[in-house]
Amino acid sequence: MLMPKRKRGDTLISKVKHNKILDITQNAYILGLAGGVITLAVSLYLLWQYVVSGLLVEEGLTSVLGIAMFVHIFVGVLMILAVFLLRREHHSFSGSVMLLCASIIGLNFASGLLIGPVLGIIGGILGLSEHEKMIRQHLE
Repeated sequence: MLMPKRKRGDTLISKVKHNKILDITQNAYILGLAGGVITLAVSLYLLWQYVVSGLLVEEGLTSVLGIAMFVHIFVGVLMILAVFLLRREHHSFSGSVMLLCASIIGLNFASGLLIGPVLGIIGGILGLSEHEKMIRQHLE
């Protein structure tokens, strides 16, 4: 089947809708990104300190310290990926849930000095409430 041609006004309307979505999810984006960056920065700093001091080299990456460092870095990267997923119109719900899950895991492992995961949890909750606003706008 042939798809109907898009009119010039349709692209303008979709850009306006996308800008509204970016405005709606901006608060969750900023909080989640700050939490993810803090978590990742603290994790990379601790990894660097352990490598320089020789603790991680002596025990290896299979030690408890090595596994903990991997989990900390993984949580930080997962939080940042979830934040970028949160900015997509059709993936804002899954991005919010992913941010919440990564932040709760990070909170259990005390990643990012506990500040990063707390910001991620706040951003995830805010993203879920903003997703509800987007759904209401689509229904109107």
